[in-house]
Amino acid sequence: MDIRSDRQKGLSYVELGRKYHMDPRTAKRYAESPQKPEYTLSEPKPTKMDPYKQIVDEWLEEAPYSALRILEKLRE
Repeated sequence: MDIRSDRQKGLSYVELGRKYHMDPRTAKRYAESPQKPEYTLSEPKPTKMDPYKQIVDEWLEEAPYSALRILEKLRE
């Protein structure tokens, strides 16, 4: 099933939006477009934690440190 075929069956844009978890205006744009929309996923963005993940994982293998203790160790 896709948005265009559901629209031809008589579903409103609000109903399409609810069904496909999108804004009704977006559903309208997709339903009225002549071609199927292309979706692209963006690359995952690096987090602030990335540079510290390896060291934190090593600490957690040693002992079950609390988040507060890990923060203290990072600040040392």
